[in-house]
Amino acid sequence: MSKTWFFVGTPLELTEQEAYHLQKYSKKGRASGQIVRIDAPHLPHAFEIDTAALATPVLLDCGRCHQAHAESCCEGGFPFPPTEDLLPVLDLFSPLIAARHLDAAAQRQIREQGLFAAHLETAGHPTIATAAGGNCLFCRVEGEGPACAAHRFALEQGRGPHELKPLSCLLYPLDLIEGADGTVLLTALTADTARFSRWGEDYRLDFLCANLALRERVAAGKTDDLRPNIRRDLDEQSFAPERYRPAYLEGRETLIARYGLELYKEIESLMGGKS
Repeated sequence: MSKTWFFVGTPLELTEQEAYHLQKYSKKGRASGQIVRIDAPHLPHAFEIDTAALATPVLLDCGRCHQAHAESCCEGGFPFPPTEDLLPVLDLFSPLIAARHLDAAAQRQIREQGLFAAHLETAGHPTIATAAGGNCLFCRVEGEGPACAAHRFALEQGRGPHELKPLSCLLYPLDLIEGADGTVLLTALTADTARFSRWGEDYRLDFLCANLALRERVAAGKTDDLRPNIRRDLDEQSFAPERYRPAYLEGRETLIARYGLELYKEIESLMGGKS
């Protein structure tokens, strides 16, 4: 295809198939008024705001993740590769993060092999390596606080998580996609966006956080065809349906850290009545 789209926060381009589905979705959304363009001199980019997707009910109840899921989204793999500007920052802080939050085996791996590795799935771009068990080296699900050691360390040091943690690890279930002209589509994971989202259909069906309908099915005992990652015996407070809220509200801190308060105010104005 002649045009190129990137997942913001990574060097990865959308595949040809993803780009095809993105174009179809965006064309339809613009025509219906669901996708609204914001292009103002006080903003860092032109943006297309997917109002329907951003109204999707979301609950990032990460502290209760294992109560609801056999495995969290932080487990079983490696993050999307971060942009080049974050690599030296992670490299600089990795000894401090490791000393405070990682076990002896992970610390030794970082000393001997370095923090980064490249994979076929990352198109050869470096990302945080995985430990012997297959999890990201920074994945520390047990204990209190965020599952990410870099996230925990940032908070302990009075820093914003975005200063040390790859954007993709902060973004879910929001998605940011930049076109060749610099316009950024701000959307979120839904049944309609899964075909081009960096998250895909597996994230939507394996986790309750961005799929209120799945949580309501568990509450109603309709669990026969749910995926095995979702636990059937949830207590009422684990991902309680009444605590879900629109994706743009749940992702407020990340959006402001990335693009500033002015854009977020524009989003709030567009999303009026969708809270």
